[in-house]
Amino acid sequence: MRRLVTFVAAISLALAMLATQSVPASATTVVGRVNGGGTSVMTDLPPGMGVTSFGFEATLFSDGSARGHFTCVDHVGDVPGYPGNIFGAITSWSLNRDGTVNLYVTDAKLVQFGSGLVVSGGLPFTVTIQRSGGAGVGHWTLDVPGFKSPFNGGPICQELMTSGQVVVRWN
Repeated sequence: MRRLVTFVAAISLALAMLATQSVPASATTVVGRVNGGGTSVMTDLPPGMGVTSFGFEATLFSDGSARGHFTCVDHVGDVPGYPGNIFGAITSWSLNRDGTVNLYVTDAKLVQFGSGLVVSGGLPFTVTIQRSGGAGVGHWTLDVPGFKSPFNGGPICQELMTSGQVVVRWN
């Protein structure tokens, strides 16, 4: 009897854990995974400026939905006028003709340097993975509508890996 009670408790716990996991709205299949983390430099800035620490993971589904999270931490004081730290849930994705992968965040939070102000609720951004790889190879951008690089007019963050790696795996 004691074993049965322990077994029922273990099954109940497993079911409760499964019930709390977010699941895509439709029965779609996983088509890929994208993840990465480390440090990078903003290639649109003068040399020696724009060091970033970042991390992300995303599971990509066949219907264009995604489940994951992205965090980008600009090093304080490194680049005057750059906004700060941005993070949020990755909710969808797309594949471009050139093989680059877009990861979309629709409800991000931005912590602005200096003020500590947290901007949230509906702030969208797109992370585009140009190249998988490690230091000197991996490249990604972060594009926030309304923000452009003051140096070349492109996405606000254009990043080249200096440590860590970015990986794209297709099923």
